[in-house]
Amino acid sequence: MPFRSQTTNVHGDTIQTVTTTNYEQQVFSSKSDWRVRAISATHLSLRLQHIYVSNDDVKDDAGSYTYVLPKNVLRAFITAADLRTQVAAFLYGVSPPDNKQVKEIKAIAWPPQRGSNNTIELPSQLPRDDFLLKDLEPLGWIKTQALELSHLSPTDVTTHAKLMAEHSEWGPSSICITASFTPGSVSLSSYSLTVPGFEWGRKNMDNSANPTGFNPNMSERVQLLLSDRIFGMTLVPEGKVWNYGIGLTQLWSANLPFSMTLDTPLLFWAEEHRPAAFLTVSYLAPWHHSPILMDIFTVCKHGTRR
Repeated sequence: MPFRSQTTNVHGDTIQTVTTTNYEQQVFSSKSDWRVRAISATHLSLRLQHIYVSNDDVKDDAGSYTYVLPKNVLRAFITAADLRTQVAAFLYGVSPPDNKQVKEIKAIAWPPQRGSNNTIELPSQLPRDDFLLKDLEPLGWIKTQALELSHLSPTDVTTHAKLMAEHSEWGPSSICITASFTPGSVSLSSYSLTVPGFEWGRKNMDNSANPTGFNPNMSERVQLLLSDRIFGMTLVPEGKVWNYGIGLTQLWSANLPFSMTLDTPLLFWAEEHRPAAFLTVSYLAPWHHSPILMDIFTVCKHGTRR
């Protein structure tokens, strides 16, 4: 069925177009439109007005721990993330002197990483600093995801199990906090691995969505609390670059050496994370003093030419 559309060009001429095939009537849409995604990421802080913590079916026994996440640390993590690409950071903390069954998160460390919609590649070494992380124990990691699940995904179980297997300081009580971007909000859940989950995950080599042998019961929820009475610090790699998933993919290596420093994390779409995009725009620099462009800027700013 013919479809008729009418547009007007810059000269004010009316142009009528008649299309007769389906592909001519489709509107082009890029799945990698970084501009739209970058603008959407600037609104992530608004989701922090509605935070939901899921403590349903939490394991409650004498040996279980309760983890306390400072709100300032959560704000820093969510603000620096992206709605689609997964982002991760390591958690460090300590138990208060009066209650050994509580773990207060005191630091969150962004390691160099390369994420996608479904997975995160983390470095082989853990963050280390003899001063900033002194007297703090590794508690696990926190990650973002676009969809909320009632259990850890097979990819997360595999990642967590391999971290435990490769680093002896990660014990059975280490956790994975998932921050899911539910509509207009953020939903938090905290999990630890069961023994079958650890054994399956450390041996799993299948990165598909439904690997053989996976069971949703391989992870179990642990209690997570939010607090605005305690505060944590944010650690980033020296140089502040941590996101190798959009503009620095070719530089990524699991053996990438890095050291940590106390600083505010760069945003996911920061200029330092995609220098090639800004390098392309910089070719326009010789024209920015052009009288024609300056006149255009004047008209756009004041509405009329002066």
